[in-house]
Amino acid sequence: MHRVWASAALTSFTNALTISLFALTDVGIGWTAFIVGLLGLAFVLASLLSLLRVRRSQPGALRDALFLVGLVVTFGLQLLYGLKAISRSNNVSSVDAIAVLVVVCFLIGVARSWELIGGPSIGFSSEIAAIMRARGDSHESSTDAGK
Repeated sequence: MHRVWASAALTSFTNALTISLFALTDVGIGWTAFIVGLLGLAFVLASLLSLLRVRRSQPGALRDALFLVGLVVTFGLQLLYGLKAISRSNNVSSVDAIAVLVVVCFLIGVARSWELIGGPSIGFSSEIAAIMRARGDSHESSTDAGK
């Protein structure tokens, strides 16, 4: 499973870096986004096949499959906007959309890397749940002390 996580992080970072660097050249962001999007989709397909193979032995595979579906959407949009940028080179909205997708890929890479190194999960719902558990524990302690 860690191999899929690491590959997802690397693919997301590579996607963001490649598009960013080629945007600095005269090659054209449309072709770059399209080609890198195709490579990203190939990675996701291989990862989904890998998850299907190991799903019985690793119960968290469904969560990872949902994450990969998110990557499919990201790379699919990248392909779409890449094609739009290729067909109309002065289409600023397509280039802006590709720029947003670069940021999304970077954030996906950061999130996956954080999970991979075992960083703590801090979220609004988990923090509310922790507060409620702490209150419940302190309420039980005070009730037990009064008996």
